[in-house]
Amino acid sequence: MSEQRVDVSSARPLLDKSDTKKKEILRGLKDGLPVLLGVIPFALVLGAQASHKGLTPLDVPLMTGLNFAGGSEFAAIQIWTSPPPFLLIMAVTLLVNSRHILMGATLVPLLSRFPKRKVLPALFFMTDESWALSYNDAHSRNNKTAPLFSMPYYMAVSLSFYTMWVFCTALGA
Repeated sequence: MSEQRVDVSSARPLLDKSDTKKKEILRGLKDGLPVLLGVIPFALVLGAQASHKGLTPLDVPLMTGLNFAGGSEFAAIQIWTSPPPFLLIMAVTLLVNSRHILMGATLVPLLSRFPKRKVLPALFFMTDESWALSYNDAHSRNNKTAPLFSMPYYMAVSLSFYTMWVFCTALGA
């Protein structure tokens, strides 16, 4: 059972940090679930297309786990041949994923209070969906001075998408 402290000035219990973190994680999972369910068919199709192009059931989750950018993965699979044109695939991936530069830029003011050692790995897991949900959440929880970005909320959304994407692309393969 978590420890509760009481704010003497208002005589109401203050939530423990771990309780708040758990609530934020659960909120992120709950908010992300409807969108997550819509992603599953695309992941299955990508896995199937990749296996038809000659990628093994091990190659597919490696590709989707290391790249983790659905649009560019579909583009890469479409131009995949044997041997694969790696420079062309890298250029197409960069072009398709360039939107993440703008999405990440919109998060800079929201993430400025976090250390870079947390922000940079978190941005690897950013998808269009996790960005939109977290950005909207931060602005809807606006306090008097600035939007409140919740890293546990963001990571819950992002990691659930990552896990489901990699798992379902492997399943599709």
